[in-house]
Amino acid sequence: MTRTLWPWLGTALVLAACGGSKAPVIAPPAKIDSFCVGYNMAPRATALAAIMTSTDDKLLPAHPLPQAIVGEVRAATGAIGHWDGQLLALPNTAKTLGESNGYVRVDALAVPNAQAGASTRTVYFQVRDHGVRRWIALTAYDVQNVCIAGRPQA
Repeated sequence: MTRTLWPWLGTALVLAACGGSKAPVIAPPAKIDSFCVGYNMAPRATALAAIMTSTDDKLLPAHPLPQAIVGEVRAATGAIGHWDGQLLALPNTAKTLGESNGYVRVDALAVPNAQAGASTRTVYFQVRDHGVRRWIALTAYDVQNVCIAGRPQA
């Protein structure tokens, strides 16, 4: 019986070594601009990362301006996370932005808090569009609050 397990064990080890995700890990933001309101409220870096990875791979028609984005995030109490070219797997959006590897290069993510009872929200990414930075709008399905009571967390 032991001899019959060896081929299966070898195959399992080879598959485990060859398999696995090649997707980049979402790093914590280098900086977070907090627009959280209330006593001792702070943004969560983990919430920003979760919201980033819950986005639909379809550009919204909006062409947001930076001042309007900050105003919306401030009004809805939220946060803006900053990265240095964080890779995010969005093949369709990446192709539209001139990227050939299927990854969008994210420099910032602006997240206004979602309305109560909402199942989606619009979030804003500062990305590289054919080498030029610009803001785009996408739909996010993670509607958790980015602000929590306490100090900022990773």
